[in-house]
Amino acid sequence: MSSLAQRQTEFMAQLRDEESAMHDGWTSRHAQGLAIYRNNYRVTLVDALEDTFQRTARWVGQDAFHQAAAHHIIAHPPTGWTLDDVGHGFDDTLAELFANDPEVSELAWVEWSMHQAFGALNAEPLTADVFAAATSEFDDEDWGSLCLRFMPRTASRIMRHNIAAIWHALDAEVFCPPEFELDTPVSCHVYREGERPTFLIAPASENESLKAMMDGASFGDIIQMLAGQSSLESAAAETGAMLGRWLHSGMICNLR
Repeated sequence: MSSLAQRQTEFMAQLRDEESAMHDGWTSRHAQGLAIYRNNYRVTLVDALEDTFQRTARWVGQDAFHQAAAHHIIAHPPTGWTLDDVGHGFDDTLAELFANDPEVSELAWVEWSMHQAFGALNAEPLTADVFAAATSEFDDEDWGSLCLRFMPRTASRIMRHNIAAIWHALDAEVFCPPEFELDTPVSCHVYREGERPTFLIAPASENESLKAMMDGASFGDIIQMLAGQSSLESAAAETGAMLGRWLHSGMICNLR
């Protein structure tokens, strides 16, 4: 390692951890200057997290959020070149810190996924008319082999809390905590609708199906997958309902 690279590595270690050994020859004056710089570094990253996770911060309270953000920055210092990447893995950090309040990490996951979707490549959603024209002469074999392309950075996960109720309550001028417990889990799909990232709440079975199709599974593959839980006819109807929901929500951008 060159002397410059070594000095840079030592400096970053001192910046991230006040317990790190000072460079040889540094005095208390250098230590004071570094402390100021370290504080500015952490404040900038905490502000970046709060900007990305505004609703999560409001849900848990500013003090608790700042403590969690500082913990995340120390435990998982950013490695990217842009502040847009600072929030990577923050929902996992919150899952550990708020183990008794699991809705916190779910809310943070939605905010992070929407943040990612906002910066995704542009794509035009497939309209129902275009889809109908493209599939008008499909036979059973064609439908079975149909694959879909989804809007860039579409994401999905299982939710065990009513994140939609929390989301809308946090948008209100006067915050009134909603009932957010769910009797059964649901899927939450995040994608970009025009210039606006959004999310769609759907039946829990859609999470695995959507992820499989994003990984290249065909329409027929999904029917077979769901048929293990019900009849083939019921699985085909469920898959058709999913396809219609994705299409009319603007989640699909092409066929392949």
